[in-house]
Amino acid sequence: MTQSIPVVHIALIDSDRETLSAIEEMLRPYGDRLNVCLSSTSFNSSLESLQKLAPKVVILGVSDLGQGIEQVKAIHNSSPWSTIFVTSIEKNSDWILGMMRAGAIEYLLKPIEKAELFEALQKASKLWIGTNVEEVKKKGKVVTVYNPIGGMGTTTIAVNLAAVLAKGDDKIALVDLNLFSGDVATFLDIMPRYTLTSVTSNLSRLDANFLMSVMTQHSSGVYLLSEPLELDETIGITPEQIEKMLEFLKGVFSYVIVDTGGLMFGANEAVFRSSNMILYNTVMNLPALKTAKRYLAAFDKRGVQRDKIRILVNRFLSKADIRVQDAERLLDRKVFLTIPNEYGDVNDSINKGVPVVNLYPRSTMSKAVVSLAELVKQQMA
Repeated sequence: MTQSIPVVHIALIDSDRETLSAIEEMLRPYGDRLNVCLSSTSFNSSLESLQKLAPKVVILGVSDLGQGIEQVKAIHNSSPWSTIFVTSIEKNSDWILGMMRAGAIEYLLKPIEKAELFEALQKASKLWIGTNVEEVKKKGKVVTVYNPIGGMGTTTIAVNLAAVLAKGDDKIALVDLNLFSGDVATFLDIMPRYTLTSVTSNLSRLDANFLMSVMTQHSSGVYLLSEPLELDETIGITPEQIEKMLEFLKGVFSYVIVDTGGLMFGANEAVFRSSNMILYNTVMNLPALKTAKRYLAAFDKRGVQRDKIRILVNRFLSKADIRVQDAERLLDRKVFLTIPNEYGDVNDSINKGVPVVNLYPRSTMSKAVVSLAELVKQQMA
């Protein structure tokens, strides 16, 4: 028996009749699947109709930022089951973020391109069909790659570990929690439309559809949630928000790779509590190892289980003055794995925005990261 394809009801609201006509024309050939249940130039008269029609998608034309934010909020309150797309001529990050925070999940520039509209609809339809987080029974794992002071190649490890894991059947999220100096998006050469604050400021309406709409998928298969665009946006992010967000991500993704640094309080404390494994990333020199010793002691004092933390030595040189055994003796911990020093390959990958494991899959570093991914999966099973 053939399963019927559900019809997606779409409401169009825009004071510009020309835009309404253009969208209707784009959707008309697909009337058996995409039904325009409302097309109106009046927002106020449309709001009451939305409650009765219960459209899956509302496409709202906006010409004023403040008014648009209020209209998006009104639609969300009146018809919380609807996915909201905003259309506007304004190509401005303040507008995009404002609409996002109000409750929209897509921002399309006028004149609307058919390909962009259908890409947005297709993305949303996939989420409606198969990513209701309430149906997810198996929780994913959070793996945090951490060094407090930076400069140790922590982001390189996080990006490449995520890229390797994404080559399998697993669904991988990569979260940049370096709130004041994150650069994962730069390493992947992508410009995310939405960022971490798009999630933390919308926790009350967080669901799988919304979450996936604000994450950017890289060509490697990794889904990125990047650091805030503006430093001021980080001030309002709380540990409770981070913890709730990570818990939700675990319900959607097989692995959540977190790249973070800085001191061990605030958001980082929430990250460490939520993590199934913490890869403490360091290099083999005396200052870095002394710092590692201090921070490992701090983990102990904060009650973070020792078996949750793994020591990862990056930029490893086999003929260095300090040997692995020396580091283990100083830290009173076993080294989990060493990642060879391949500065040229890493620098190349950053400049090209492609993970080393994809750009140079046969390099010694790539092989080491593959081994790291296998170890992570084995120990997280």
